[in-house]
Amino acid sequence: MSKQVRLIHSVHKSRLEVALREGLKAASEFDDLGLDMRQGVVYCWLCRQDDKMSSGGQRSDYVYLQVTVDESRCTVADMEYSSLALMYRQGHPTKPKNERASALFAEIYQVTSVPLPEYRRGMFFTPEVLVKGDIAPQCLRVLTDQGPQQGG
Repeated sequence: MSKQVRLIHSVHKSRLEVALREGLKAASEFDDLGLDMRQGVVYCWLCRQDDKMSSGGQRSDYVYLQVTVDESRCTVADMEYSSLALMYRQGHPTKPKNERASALFAEIYQVTSVPLPEYRRGMFFTPEVLVKGDIAPQCLRVLTDQGPQQGG
């Protein structure tokens, strides 16, 4: 059996009860950029500060969950590259749509990703952990300032 790791997942307060009851589903709201590695995953963080999506814990409408999963299910990638790929795919007020640039950033995102055991702090500016498959409710704990609390 592989090593169990603890990760962080942020969830909007309006979705907390469902997450604790049903677990986290590997059905991302984010564009998969045409990459298999971004399909069927739950996005997590190594620590709260890595979560740039909800401002590293500064948004009061989000709650953090401690997620415990087998490390063999985890890949770490640099969210900066996926963000750039999305920006070029969708276009931006200062950047026109550019499918080639989007595809190149998506490829960089993929080829620089590493299995979690190979990740070393500082390799990526914004490390995100892609966990393959659903995460069961018994693997979740609500994080408070005092530490994790039993979910579900």
